[in-house]
Amino acid sequence: MPLLTVKFLKQMDRLQIRSRHVFRGKFKGERRSLNRGASVEFADYRVYELGDDLRYIDWNIYARLDRLFIKLFTAEEDLPVFIWIDHSKSMDFGEPTKLEYAKQIAAALGYIGLTSLDRVSIYALADQLTPVVPLTYGKAQFSKLSQGVEEIVARGETHLTACAKRFVTHTRESGVMVIISDFLDMNGYEVGIKQLLSRNFDLTLIHLLSDNEMHPRLSGELQLTDAETGQSKEITVNEQALASYARRFNAFCDGLRRFCLNRGVTYIRINNRIPIEQFILKDLRRSGVIH
Repeated sequence: MPLLTVKFLKQMDRLQIRSRHVFRGKFKGERRSLNRGASVEFADYRVYELGDDLRYIDWNIYARLDRLFIKLFTAEEDLPVFIWIDHSKSMDFGEPTKLEYAKQIAAALGYIGLTSLDRVSIYALADQLTPVVPLTYGKAQFSKLSQGVEEIVARGETHLTACAKRFVTHTRESGVMVIISDFLDMNGYEVGIKQLLSRNFDLTLIHLLSDNEMHPRLSGELQLTDAETGQSKEITVNEQALASYARRFNAFCDGLRRFCLNRGVTYIRINNRIPIEQFILKDLRRSGVIH
């Protein structure tokens, strides 16, 4: 079964990923660029230099000032879009699993980016950052992108900081970055996010949780095993234990939300029970990630 239905894809045809910054692109796209070039939107003037295209001389200014000036226009270029999917073992939980839901989100954002003539890349995030789809351009590449996303499987632990440090060391470009994860990282997320912000990425965190994590339905004597580390612990689940869990869970989510808010990072918390169409077409649009 495909990640997204044909009907849903058509509903996204006119959407575009929003960027709060202006980044340099490589190919013609549908948004403003730092570069100056030929487009429909006037930007500025500069003095004519030998070799400039005579078609862009403003002859009205020449008639008044007896000097040659060239009209400059805002070039339209593509936007680099980087999508990270957490595929650690903790994502293999829920119905649908968090990983399956994350793949749907990534495929939808990838489709929107490719349709808008942006360059889109997909990475699988766990103990290492694995390139799944290199920066890809054009709507015709969506089948390739979708296939790459579908093949991602759950494995390993989450090491966001190590992956972020390596990424900023080896990647020169900046752009829009969306990280889809439960952010259950034993080493914390703070340093990794700061690393990405230091490179001027326009960052969005999609905090993906299962309904069972948000509202656990457990009771009695249980042995819980950490999906990533394999460590086990025997616990007694009663009203007091559930209340303590709820406090710590909410504190973790609120801490991540405040951390993002204080640094200009877009934070979105999502339950895996919400239909993917609703999340993309309503929630993401309301948050300003797409428009």
